[in-house]
Amino acid sequence: MRDSPHECVYSIKAHISHCHKQTQRRLSSSAFIMKNLVVFIAVVVALATGSPVPSDSQQCAACSPHARSLLTNLSQLMDKEGQAKHPHLFAGFNCTEQTTQMIPFTQTAVVCQPITPANTSCVNQRNSTFSETECVSNIRDDLWYYNQILKSYVDGVQNAVQDLNPVLMATKTLMSCLQESCPRLSAERTQPEWDVWQGSPFDDRLSLCKALKGFHIRAITMNRALGYIASGDHRKLN
Repeated sequence: MRDSPHECVYSIKAHISHCHKQTQRRLSSSAFIMKNLVVFIAVVVALATGSPVPSDSQQCAACSPHARSLLTNLSQLMDKEGQAKHPHLFAGFNCTEQTTQMIPFTQTAVVCQPITPANTSCVNQRNSTFSETECVSNIRDDLWYYNQILKSYVDGVQNAVQDLNPVLMATKTLMSCLQESCPRLSAERTQPEWDVWQGSPFDDRLSLCKALKGFHIRAITMNRALGYIASGDHRKLN
């Protein structure tokens, strides 16, 4: 018995659909193979030419733009014009003349210091190996501390929200970038408390000024460290 025209059309469509799916699978498989082949060739070429194969922690350098944004926001807040625009933060004193208060729990300035060639004349420079993970971990801890400090100040002084929000947002953005982009960076660990708000409103504003000056200096260190990591110079000297 011969098939009806409708059955023939249906059979042809089914065959075409089946062929199309098989073709897509072959193309997908070919694309996967090509992608891995390109990666393999790149590694082989890097090894053959003596070029370093990028490490996972190099991805931390992708956060450099966020570090620059944080430094820009802190600089705009702490310069003379910035202080004049935010009288609620620095009322009653000249912040520029105050001392700087640094976080006492991290070693960022030490572990993020670039290594130097053996013949350097800078006696204060380290001549040991440079650990990207250790450096970025300390930067992350600095950001965590300052984020907690500024959040606690804003929670107690409502009119400081608008003044400190750009710095807070930039801090959180850099924290998130480091946590997401640095595969070897461990999860955030519990840090000791650093209670700086325990005086009168004037004393707390004074403490805020000193803490922000410390944060500004530390942000400069963060930018230099991430720039050094991005340059890859430490891998040449290690």
